[in-house]
Amino acid sequence: MNQLINFSFKYGQYRFAIPVLLLGFSLQYILIAFFLPEFLQYSEGIKNPDQLFSYNFDYLANLYEKLGPDGRNYYTKMLLVDFAYTSISAIGFSFLLVVLVAKRTWIILLPFLLALSDICENVAQLILLSQFPSISPTLTVISSIFSSIKMLLSLICIVLISFYILRGLILWMKKRL
Repeated sequence: MNQLINFSFKYGQYRFAIPVLLLGFSLQYILIAFFLPEFLQYSEGIKNPDQLFSYNFDYLANLYEKLGPDGRNYYTKMLLVDFAYTSISAIGFSFLLVVLVAKRTWIILLPFLLALSDICENVAQLILLSQFPSISPTLTVISSIFSSIKMLLSLICIVLISFYILRGLILWMKKRL
């Protein structure tokens, strides 16, 4: 954990955070603009589990069935791009939090915990995809739990980043007045 904090503090500057975040946003754009529409064609409109707070066995079994072999293969490729997006974004948001918080604190690790939960969900999805049609109900629950954790941590990160940006603006305005 200290290595992640040290890494983030070493590079936690706007000149590193902004390009890394732009790369992460570019990957997110690729996922949303290119991968997701084709995924929805394969799934006949059934949402990607990555977009849901939680899901169950019946949902995944139905989704994987609708996707068919080509769609499941496509979803696997989509998850691999999501790995890159998640990892790069975690680094960028951690760098941003270092700049905004301006002190050594566990808060800067939240983006990494968020990424870890997303990666665990993706790994579970890859395992479930490889097991289809005999997917594990237990692994489905585990995958859904990681999805819920990811969503909650996303909300927390958004609130924290917004708070620190607002706080910084208020302090900057006080100095200017």
